[in-house]
Amino acid sequence: MNSDAADQGGAPCWEWRVEPGVIRLSGDLVRPALDRVKPDMPEGVIGPAVDMHLGQVRRLDTAGLAWLTALQARGEEKGIRLRYTHAPKAMRPMMGVYGLDDLMHLESGLDSPTA
Repeated sequence: MNSDAADQGGAPCWEWRVEPGVIRLSGDLVRPALDRVKPDMPEGVIGPAVDMHLGQVRRLDTAGLAWLTALQARGEEKGIRLRYTHAPKAMRPMMGVYGLDDLMHLESGLDSPTA
């Protein structure tokens, strides 16, 4: 497990765990948690296709969506294609507002009721 951001008290705001074919994200993908975190693929991710499991993401804002988009671009540079699963329900409408529906592959029917 890799904790990559901390709140002001030092507690992790979000973290990810890499499994074969899956990156599991959990926590809060919001601006304060992502301000100083460069989007890059975690160690151990092997393509060509990887599911980004978002079922444990508690909160997602537009900064989180932008961060995921940048992370996807980094993956594509390395030949890794991301597919988002168990997305917070706020993600789909945000993707539509910003015209990301065709750019980010969001697996239908696997949406999370949170965020």
